[in-house]
Amino acid sequence: MILKLLSIAFIILFVARILFAKKFKEMGKAADRTLNLFLVALAIYLGLQAVFVYGFS
Repeated sequence: MILKLLSIAFIILFVARILFAKKFKEMGKAADRTLNLFLVALAIYLGLQAVFVYGFS
């Protein structure tokens, strides 16, 4: 259940990042960097979770 929610959150944030890229640049580099780091951390977590869930089943 948590994996599904995190996957949905990742997709929403990734799409929002693409759609509102200009707005984030206006907000400054700190907001842009924070969102990018969060997306990278979430992608790493989801990748590891998928390996453990589907790889060892």
